[in-house]
Amino acid sequence: MSTSPTGDPFGPVYRLMDEIWGAHMEMAELIQDYKALVEDLEEDVDPDKLRLARSLPGARYSVATTFVREHWLKVEAELSRLFPEDQPSP
Repeated sequence: MSTSPTGDPFGPVYRLMDEIWGAHMEMAELIQDYKALVEDLEEDVDPDKLRLARSLPGARYSVATTFVREHWLKVEAELSRLFPEDQPSP
């Protein structure tokens, strides 16, 4: 993860992208856990594990994707603030 000095106008953008990166890492771990759960079910269809497998992906993964989507909108807003459209091109 990157860090930015205090007062850096790009600091919020870097912070938001670091949070997005962290969320993607958590989502990757969720996928790995779900995969392991399905592999366990392939070996032994345990009713409790099956219930868990059917309910988990929809809840936790959806929350994470919403977080990422909202943070990308914040990044876009920060970049628009830093580089307004009426600013002349270099």
